[in-house]
Amino acid sequence: MKKYKIKILIISMLMQMINITVLANSTDIKTAKESLTVANEFLEENIGYYDYFKEKNANGYSINEVLAVKGTPTFSDMPIFVYGSEEKASIDAVKKAAIKVIKRPGEEGVPQYRCLGYTTEGDLFANPGFPPDYPPTQNVKTLNGRWVKDPWDHKHPYIQQWIKERIFVPEQLFESTGRQDFFAANIVDGPEPQYFSDGGSVEDYVHIIQPPTMYSWGLGIGFYFHNNGQNLRYKTFLLMPFEMLKKDISVQAESIPIGAGAGRKVLVGINIKSTFTEDETADYEWEIIKKSDGSKIPVEYLGHATKEKGKITIPGENERLMYA
Repeated sequence: MKKYKIKILIISMLMQMINITVLANSTDIKTAKESLTVANEFLEENIGYYDYFKEKNANGYSINEVLAVKGTPTFSDMPIFVYGSEEKASIDAVKKAAIKVIKRPGEEGVPQYRCLGYTTEGDLFANPGFPPDYPPTQNVKTLNGRWVKDPWDHKHPYIQQWIKERIFVPEQLFESTGRQDFFAANIVDGPEPQYFSDGGSVEDYVHIIQPPTMYSWGLGIGFYFHNNGQNLRYKTFLLMPFEMLKKDISVQAESIPIGAGAGRKVLVGINIKSTFTEDETADYEWEIIKKSDGSKIPVEYLGHATKEKGKITIPGENERLMYA
């Protein structure tokens, strides 16, 4: 079963899209050993890495058998490979940080550690479900920040604390696959080019903490400086399983006017495409607001969805248009 929720926000007639896959089960994995075998077979076949994931990591920590089968809700209840203790890893994560908090309530009040544990190589495995240290209004865009290019080569001690291994950097991936961007399409909501510090592509800015495989999630991390390079922050990025890349629902602009004078009517178009072979129903929500004060603009909805939010069915390997 696969569920999708689509949320579309248009600010001053400029569209920002969020397309989030909530749940996908594609395999009948029942044990951690089965999960490791399937993941290792994928990496061996596609990258040439034999027996990459093991039952114990480089530091001797045992794999979390529960997460190796079902992950967490953040990872769509699909496998992730994490070793050792959440608490110990979280303590290690703040040793060189300005903010020393290792645990705080997440969604629905459930306590979340900053890290879920360690990777197979012994690096910190950040917890994407850990609430950010700063309010959502403070981000790379609002702070006029710049993402750090090739963070695995950066000498900042906080970055080095997170990055110890360089196994899946673009140069290494090119040697093993012929592609530097082998995992680029898997990155969910990656850094936007206008905030790159020195050109390049998204794979130059996201360090792969753990690679995704056919049915298991991966995780990446990026860093950005702001305040004229005086302050540094990090952000985690999910890397979706390759199974989920094969079938997806995507959202793109069909017609977005640059601007409009007061009282003038304009048409905004959104195209929702599905690569599934069967019909898929998705929850959707969208709104158009003024950039100046955040207030809603009166809207009449047209096309295949005539309300501000609801459900929309996209035929298999087809598309649906929404207008406002």
